[in-house]
Amino acid sequence: MYRVIRMIKYDFKGQLTVVTGGASGIGEGICEAFAKNSSDVAIIDINENAGLNLASKLKKDYKVRANFYRCDITDFEKVKKTSESILLDFKRVDNIITAAGYSSRFSITELGIDEWKKAVDVNLNGTFYIIKAFIGKLLEQKKGNIILIGSGAIVTGSGGGVHYAATKVAQYGICKALTYELLSQGIRSNIITPHIIDTPMLRKRYPDNPEMNAKLAARVPLGRVGLPSDIANIALFLASDESGYVCGEEIIADGGGLFYQGFSPKK
Repeated sequence: MYRVIRMIKYDFKGQLTVVTGGASGIGEGICEAFAKNSSDVAIIDINENAGLNLASKLKKDYKVRANFYRCDITDFEKVKKTSESILLDFKRVDNIITAAGYSSRFSITELGIDEWKKAVDVNLNGTFYIIKAFIGKLLEQKKGNIILIGSGAIVTGSGGGVHYAATKVAQYGICKALTYELLSQGIRSNIITPHIIDTPMLRKRYPDNPEMNAKLAARVPLGRVGLPSDIANIALFLASDESGYVCGEEIIADGGGLFYQGFSPKK
């Protein structure tokens, strides 16, 4: 595993950050970053043990309110009930971060209809459902941040297959449409597009050993694999007042891979 990158210090005291897929990977890194910067955190995930353990850790380490809510984000009624519980517990919501995601590797000839639907359910429907469930409160407050975690697949098409790339492109569209519709009402939306981040999703495909880590690092012009903390630092900035003039933007976090002309995702 790679070292943790230092997190920038902000002050989100009195705010609530809701994170889907918050029990592991990028979502876990984001939850910890916001708790470290004094934000209360609502962790939404289907992994109950990991979610409860993380909530306990955040409370102990950072003295914030951190609650776990088990929820299948592909079911809108469950998402709605979860949002109601969160608002009952915290009375507000300031930052909504959609880190829940699903990826599998299939070519177009191998891809089955059920696999396509699962990617759509988690990556696209789940993103829409969580925003839909909280949008009334954000509009009432006339302030808030929506931060979507996308993927470099919107540019490269890599990361799994047609089903994965299509749903991540759709998230990009959601970000743009939300900005067009909600910015005048005090709600900012932005999207982060990571690529090659050291998470359980990556490790399902690439084992954590020196040889594989060297191969992965060689695919990144910067020379190392990305970390959840790399993405968390961007999320902190986008949720802060320091980024108050950043609206409807895509921030690519991939160690220069999509910029560097000599980079090929097949290397």
